[in-house]
Amino acid sequence: MMETLYIIATIILGFGVVFKLLIDLGNKIEDGLVELDEKLAMAIKSVMDQIPGLGQSEPINPIQMAIGQLIANMAQQKQNVEPKLIQRDEKGLFVTED
Repeated sequence: MMETLYIIATIILGFGVVFKLLIDLGNKIEDGLVELDEKLAMAIKSVMDQIPGLGQSEPINPIQMAIGQLIANMAQQKQNVEPKLIQRDEKGLFVTED
C-alpha cells in the first residue's frame, strides 16, 4: 500500500516537473520570437535606408491623372446601360423582332 503511494507521488511530481519545463520552454520561445521580430525590423529598416530612391515616389503626372479619370468615367457610363427586354411567345420561346 505504501509503495503504491510512493509511485503515485513520483508520477505526480514527474508530471509537475514536465509541466513546469513546458511553461518555461513556452516563455523562452515567446521571448525568442520577440527578439527575432526586433532584429528583422532593424534589418529591413537598414536595407530600406541603404537603397536610394526606395520609398520615395514621383508626383502623379497630370496627364496620367486625366487619363485615369477618363477611364473611370467611361467605366461608370458603361455600367448604367438600360436592360433590353426581349419578348417571348406563349410557349416561352423568344420572339424575333421585325
